[in-house]
Amino acid sequence: MKEKHKKVSVVIPNYNYVRYIRARIRSILQQTYPVYEIIVLDDHSADGSGEMAKSIIYDAKMGRPDLNVKFIENKKNSGSVLKQWKKGFEEAKGDFVWIAEADDLCSRRFLEEAMKAFDDPEVVISYTESKLINSAGVMMAPNFRWSRDKEKTGRYKKSFVRSGVEEIEEAMAIRCTIPNVSGVVFRKSAEIPILKYLDEAANFRQVGDWYFYAKMLGHGKISYNKKAMNHFRIHRGSVTRKARDKESYEEIIGMHEWFLRDYSVSKKVQKYMKDEEKRIREKWGL
Repeated sequence: MKEKHKKVSVVIPNYNYVRYIRARIRSILQQTYPVYEIIVLDDHSADGSGEMAKSIIYDAKMGRPDLNVKFIENKKNSGSVLKQWKKGFEEAKGDFVWIAEADDLCSRRFLEEAMKAFDDPEVVISYTESKLINSAGVMMAPNFRWSRDKEKTGRYKKSFVRSGVEEIEEAMAIRCTIPNVSGVVFRKSAEIPILKYLDEAANFRQVGDWYFYAKMLGHGKISYNKKAMNHFRIHRGSVTRKARDKESYEEIIGMHEWFLRDYSVSKKVQKYMKDEEKRIREKWGL
């Protein structure tokens, strides 16, 4: 009997990524796990990437009549990635949503690996390990473990499925442990007020993604796949601009205060949180 595939809506937020958009859409169309829907959200690009994306997805539709495609263009730039995420969830008709940022890439087996976790109905977030690539597509690091496990717990050496609350209290309370939204598939459920959470997350300038992931984790389990199926592109200068932003540090402090107030964070993890704050202050010269 043929396996029944779950309906995955792929949302592609794009803004002036003409250099990457063709390869990105190709990486999605070539997935070994079938894609139900592709939604391109163009945030008023000025480089022709929106029209290019529109042409590519409608050409793909000609060859795959079963594929749902949609192209949505903002009349003016939204100025907010999280507003685009919200629009993607609003438009998505699938039961699962993959926000595949236009400048990233992935293995052909990304969805195949990420979707396995959703056989467990309690999983709300499934994500895979990411490898880092630069603007030219050259690999900079084979994984992101070094960045989010500074305590050297070895937490990410093995795949796991665990309670979202446990993940917050033992890891996510310290720092955002999901490095890139392109490596994540979300369960879209009427029981989870996703749009409300994204509205709240949009109030943050730097850590809105962290806030959104944490709110989602209050509704179920998280699955981590140690295979680096996602290719996270780092652009020169982007980290430095964030690092110099005092507001970003203040938002991190605010996240820590929230976790300490609403969750049972152990003394050991509280120490790690303070160590993280000190590390950031020293690194960023604050």
